[in-house]
Amino acid sequence: MEQKQLLNIMAAAIDQALSNMHTCTIAKITAVNAKTINCKPVFNRVVDGQSIELPVFSEVPPIFLQGGSSFHAFPISVGDYALLFFTERCSDGWYNGQDFVAPLEYRMHDYSDGFALVGLNNLAGAITIPVVIQQTGDTNQDGDYTHQGDRDQTGNLKLTGDFNHIGDTIQTGDKQQTGTLTVIGGMDLTGSLTITSGDIVVDGISLKNHTHPQAADSGGDTQQNTGVAT
Repeated sequence: MEQKQLLNIMAAAIDQALSNMHTCTIAKITAVNAKTINCKPVFNRVVDGQSIELPVFSEVPPIFLQGGSSFHAFPISVGDYALLFFTERCSDGWYNGQDFVAPLEYRMHDYSDGFALVGLNNLAGAITIPVVIQQTGDTNQDGDYTHQGDRDQTGNLKLTGDFNHIGDTIQTGDKQQTGTLTVIGGMDLTGSLTITSGDIVVDGISLKNHTHPQAADSGGDTQQNTGVAT
């Protein structure tokens, strides 16, 4: 066998091995499950000159940013794109809770061992790189939240729980409160104060029902809300 033929055979064998060594690929999500996704690779394989679509990969675990018990988990929708990573060895044992054990199967770089990093876009859906952190969509947070710097919000804010504020408050617009308002300190009011029901009590004295002492020849005390001598 000539040396050139041998090199051609070796090159063909290497190409064949590389064509079945999977590292990462792009896939489109076809279903969203409770903890996994189904997705279909968007790159066809060429077999004997024919373009062949790959099947749907089922129960692929998504990758979320996490540290300790804190994590960022984002909603996933059918039609999103994901970057699939394939581990060097069978990951079934680890995924089922076993560390530092031999692989359950001796496959390598296999389509069965993929993990999906969701959030990839082609040029048509590419996100413009912002100058500050940008978030679009609803947020549900459990745990403490610390923020430094200004915050501009457009839309409604619903809070369940206590609210502690240190600093001045400037409000433009109406304010409706259900429940008792307790003020510790002074209050300066510019404008009218209208009370449609209830009373104002200052040091135990009712604004609606208190009396004014009158001189002896005036007929007695006068009740504030009626003007009738008592």
